[in-house]
Amino acid sequence: MTLRMQQLLALVIFTLHLAQFYSVKAQYLQSPCPDVFTYQVDPATNQIFGYIEISNIQVGQAAKLRVDLSIGTQLAPNNVGSITLVKSREGTFNDIVRGYPAQYRVNFPLQNILPTVLSISLNGQTICTGYRAEGRVLTTINLDHTLYTRLQPQNVPYNPNGFSYERPDETTGFVYRPQPQPQPQPQPNIPQVQPNFPKPNPRPTLQTRPQWNYEPQTPPPTPITAVVTRPIVRPQPTPPPVRVTSAPDVSTSNRVCGKPARSFLNKLSFNGELSERGQFPWAVPLFDRTDRQDPKYFCGSTIITRKHLITAAKCVYEIGEVFSPNRILAMPGMYNVDNFFDENAKFADIEAVIPHDEYVPDDDLSDSNIAVLRLKKNMDFSDYIIPICAWRGDNDLQKIVGEDGVMVGWGVTETGPTSVATFVKQSIVEPRQCIDSLSRVYSSNSRIFCGDGHGSTPCFGDAGSALVLKRGNQYYLRGILSNAQVDHNTLKCDVTKYAIFIDIAPFRFWLKSVTS
Repeated sequence: MTLRMQQLLALVIFTLHLAQFYSVKAQYLQSPCPDVFTYQVDPATNQIFGYIEISNIQVGQAAKLRVDLSIGTQLAPNNVGSITLVKSREGTFNDIVRGYPAQYRVNFPLQNILPTVLSISLNGQTICTGYRAEGRVLTTINLDHTLYTRLQPQNVPYNPNGFSYERPDETTGFVYRPQPQPQPQPQPNIPQVQPNFPKPNPRPTLQTRPQWNYEPQTPPPTPITAVVTRPIVRPQPTPPPVRVTSAPDVSTSNRVCGKPARSFLNKLSFNGELSERGQFPWAVPLFDRTDRQDPKYFCGSTIITRKHLITAAKCVYEIGEVFSPNRILAMPGMYNVDNFFDENAKFADIEAVIPHDEYVPDDDLSDSNIAVLRLKKNMDFSDYIIPICAWRGDNDLQKIVGEDGVMVGWGVTETGPTSVATFVKQSIVEPRQCIDSLSRVYSSNSRIFCGDGHGSTPCFGDAGSALVLKRGNQYYLRGILSNAQVDHNTLKCDVTKYAIFIDIAPFRFWLKSVTS
């Protein structure tokens, strides 16, 4: 074979390989909605990515973007791609103010096999519908991004019936506060700025964490007075501050969140032990009163404000329909779910049922499986009715891996149903280990975590109950039980598998909005 023929043969083989490579990509490069989503090539890296433009986002609106993709291969759980803003958050905000679209970049997990678009939705409304990929093995990728565009005042007043903090960026944990346009009143020592433009170089401000603490708080700009003005309720005026005793049982008393009666602080045992009366005063059983003469316990819930409880969304759905408020009865202060004459228990009617807007009914592994119940009347706090504290740390699960939390509920135990709440210890599992143990491929920013009971597990009837972590002498809400895994052979709760919790930390903005 001559040298010329060898060169021609090599050229033909290279052309065939190149054509095969691009034919694989070309079958995916047709967008079902090119006005919203297109495939683009990064000239710096030659990487193909998805480009999304979202128009008509209003200032003050939270833009919750959901992108569902389909790819014809199996992916590793830690490689599902990502979605980011093309510009900085500040730059994107300025574009929205000027009427330009917000721009997003979707990074694909692979370059040799590109995904198709299943759907794109904004705030729950579908704006693009596509099709599944082809192949013998398919993986669905769910990517989420939330952008907050609210003009936030510098000072946020204390709200005794809800939260008092700023809108956070759930991804970074910061609050972006664009500067308002200058007012006619002159401000001393502050140069006048051009109208219609944000103040130069806005910097993110650390988020003020939500507080479900009913002691009076002072606004953030004057933190020194927070300790000075905090009342401590004592039965006797003479004891020193470090020896606080149980407050008198009157409705006007202020209660410290997440702090049960003093006698229980060092009296915790685990692994399915019966609780004692008043040991977990934030836990509230829920009853289905379809039969008005004989209400049935069905799920747990937790006090977060005087007028709000939090539970699992799946607890308040039946055949895809949300429960009517009149169907649910809450019993704060109740110890034995068979005893409606418990003198410490109070009947609490529900005014509204508020499931998270991203929850999909009958999806046991949804990472938005939470709901808030708004009561018709405020609760009167007592030694047996006390709110849990809001989580004040950051969202990073890695920082609490290995920590032990406590979960209390009225679910089934090894010996059968129980009328008195039991509690178990749950160790926080490393996120990757958690996701690898489940039957679904989750993105790296999924809002779930796993708990290891080391031989004990929550079970049927415990859904909606809280996992709380101890900080000092108070307990803080970090998770809501979403699902206890079942042994498919015995159809009983499997103590060898992890319990699945919804991570509450990323939902603090949502909780603020629905409880304010």
